[in-house]
Amino acid sequence: MSDSPALPLLLVEDDWDMAGNIADYLEPRGWRVRHAANGALALHLVHEERFAAVILDRDLPALDGLEVCRRVRQGPAHRVPVLMLTAAYRLEERLEGFAAGVDDYLVKPFALPELLARLGALLRRGGGAAPAPEGEVLRCADLELRPGPREVRRAGRLLVLTNMGFAILELLLRRSPEVVRREELEEALWRDAPPGSDALRSHIFTLRAAVDGPSALPLLQTHRGIGFQIRAPRPGDAPLP
Repeated sequence: MSDSPALPLLLVEDDWDMAGNIADYLEPRGWRVRHAANGALALHLVHEERFAAVILDRDLPALDGLEVCRRVRQGPAHRVPVLMLTAAYRLEERLEGFAAGVDDYLVKPFALPELLARLGALLRRGGGAAPAPEGEVLRCADLELRPGPREVRRAGRLLVLTNMGFAILELLLRRSPEVVRREELEEALWRDAPPGSDALRSHIFTLRAAVDGPSALPLLQTHRGIGFQIRAPRPGDAPLP
């Protein structure tokens, strides 16, 4: 067992037996678990305390997990990584969750070692890398990303991205105009916790909607069967429909 201080985790789950099993597994493995059985208590705790990550059940009574996540993203703890637990894994549901600010999904029933691995992957994405040089700006056309304050703007307009969306965009901008292979992205983002086959596609869909939108010339390019690319617009490019 590590001598490092335990990491604070907010577990939002209305099933007390499941919450107990998760806490019993995570606490000897470096996590200090705070439990909330409903969305209202979760929002209170996330505003009163600092957490390294949040595990959030989608199907909560009254205030559901999606709405909880939306409100978290609008508050002072907007950068906290959020792992959502769900009983279903439809593409439409995942897209809705990513748009609300969810960073990753785990489908019930799940193995507790996978839960632990996904939490580790979220931490690496959110803050495990070396600090960015002060004042560093990554640019492509009118898109700017500042790794230090974790800020993204397009034509001066501030964009709201999920932690995963920010990580994907930063990686693509650092390699621009190179095409980054799908396998490279998955390795960089998930490492030892590989996602389902549609996870990266879902994140790219959400990222493209935020970065390119309905009126801007497209910067995020998909090369089918190969990977993805950020590049400046070319003659003949048209806004997304």
